[in-house]
Amino acid sequence: MKTGKRKWKFAGVCIVLVILGGGLGMYVNSGGGEYKVGQFEIIIDGTDKARYVPGEEAVITVSVRNLTQNKADDMLLEMRVYHLGETVYSQQQSLDFEPEEETGLSLNWQVPDMDYQGYLICLRLTDSKGNCTAQDTVGMDVSSDWVKFPRYGYLCDYEEEENTEEKIAQMNRYHLNAIEYYDWHALHHEPIPPEVTRQSPGVWEDWSGREVYGETVRNYIQNAQDKNMVNMAYNMIYAGTDSFVKDADGNPTKAADWQIYFAPDNEKGEGAFMFQMGSSPSGNGNLFFMNPLNREWQDYIFSQEKHALEVLDFDGWHGDTVGEWGKMADVFGNPLGIDEQGEPVYEVKETYRQFLNAAKEALNEYYLSFNPVGAQGIEQVNTSNSDVLYTEFWPWDQDRDGVPYDTYQSLVTEVERTMEESKPYSIDKKGKSLVVKAYINYYKTTGTMNAPGVLLCDAAVYAAGGSRLELGNGNHMLHVEYYPDDDIPMGDELQEAMAEMADFTVAYENLLRDGQCTTENRVEIADYKTSKDGQSDTIWTYTRSDGEHEILHLINLLGTDNEWRDERGKKEAPEYVERLHVKYYTKRDIMQVHMASFSIEGGISSELSFEQGEDANGKYIEFVIPVLEYWDMVYMK
Repeated sequence: MKTGKRKWKFAGVCIVLVILGGGLGMYVNSGGGEYKVGQFEIIIDGTDKARYVPGEEAVITVSVRNLTQNKADDMLLEMRVYHLGETVYSQQQSLDFEPEEETGLSLNWQVPDMDYQGYLICLRLTDSKGNCTAQDTVGMDVSSDWVKFPRYGYLCDYEEEENTEEKIAQMNRYHLNAIEYYDWHALHHEPIPPEVTRQSPGVWEDWSGREVYGETVRNYIQNAQDKNMVNMAYNMIYAGTDSFVKDADGNPTKAADWQIYFAPDNEKGEGAFMFQMGSSPSGNGNLFFMNPLNREWQDYIFSQEKHALEVLDFDGWHGDTVGEWGKMADVFGNPLGIDEQGEPVYEVKETYRQFLNAAKEALNEYYLSFNPVGAQGIEQVNTSNSDVLYTEFWPWDQDRDGVPYDTYQSLVTEVERTMEESKPYSIDKKGKSLVVKAYINYYKTTGTMNAPGVLLCDAAVYAAGGSRLELGNGNHMLHVEYYPDDDIPMGDELQEAMAEMADFTVAYENLLRDGQCTTENRVEIADYKTSKDGQSDTIWTYTRSDGEHEILHLINLLGTDNEWRDERGKKEAPEYVERLHVKYYTKRDIMQVHMASFSIEGGISSELSFEQGEDANGKYIEFVIPVLEYWDMVYMK
């Protein structure tokens, strides 16, 4: 990255400066000293919440430092709020500093009443000559519900001494508005032991013997809810462990009749459909899978989940699966059930819509999200009443057209399909934004996460209108499917980039996943090879539009490949290019052209001059992109 210190964004509506430390006075600028960039420092530590309800008061915490040996009593602090490049509010305050003084500020802003809007807040410090000496930016989401713009994180450590407040604060910096609590439960078929109550949350062990403190889980949940984060209790939708299907004497239980069996003509296995998780001190190291359409199983697991949600104050259930394993039957050799058209169901992926709709009805006010692993059966989930859509991708799985999920384009295609298919079931009929989980550096065993692989995958998914589950457990990033094995950290450069990416995707959520659709507008870039489908060693010219804007995403694959899986962290950063001469073909009359990037000026938009023309390929506008590192977004009004 070539970003250096993070830069700054502007906030709107009424602002109050509250001094948290160090003798900060307020003076009128009076022609004092002249300063340069680097002599002062502004760092926005974050916002007090991950999401704000319309009309709510937001608090932005800021550190300002005078790095010089001089007293400065003539500095101007400006705060500005942008919405899609437009300034919606600005406020100025005169400040003075002692030599090498560091001061903490708390800036209060009552957010607008308009729902589902993203903003970019910029703080800039200038001297009396108008020279900018420091700036920083932060994104802000104003949404009454998380389901329109889901930003999923995760937790997986629940020991007694966990600093829950610190971990939630770290996750809040990335604006994560929902948390998947991974392997928090005791057993898959019994999430909390019978003795656990609201008054006595107790201690239990998960299947692997890890201790889970109920009070720690509750503290996470309380800290997260204070920041308007939603708390989702992870569990399989159809799993029970050894003690569920056999009693202490080894005899089959009633639940054994709810199991799934491989059909006789299924070459992938025989007998009961089950997985071995690993060694378990309690003898519960095996997962046995129940028939999702069995009504008795549904009644049982819905009751168990709802009880756990109520006792520990969770906000919803995050359902999981192990993917698709072919033709199955119930314990008696019958189909798993009957679909909505009266046809027999033999594949688990064909049970999802009915199961999820039944679960949503049973859970009522609680949220429901669900992971059809490998996107197998995702079309069923897209057309269900699940609140949030989420998929764990693997490069060997294939989409419904037989295309492997191994390239950036394959992920983009599924994000687009999900948005389109889910429109009738979404809160605003614009479609649901797919949460993509994809383990980038899967086989990396040493060092840190590889930034180019992470950032290119994020750029593709966000440009298409999706989001990512990759950050959580404080300040960590997933690289494998068993979250407690998350032991490859982010380096400082990637941490900075992920904060910038989070700010950018929140600030521009209304251009990224608010009803946009993909177009086929022709794009030419002088002297560079381009592609419309993300080919290796090209500039990917991905075009979108909505009722007001045409949008061009430039994703840089020059000098690198188009596979999202950077297994051992070897992917090189794309070629850094400057002054791209772009010809964009459109029949619409364009009045303004803006460009923004997470890696340039903290995400602040800049207006581009352009010229109009026409040739054999049609009408076009022509403009120059100053730089392209990973991902630039051009939006035309």
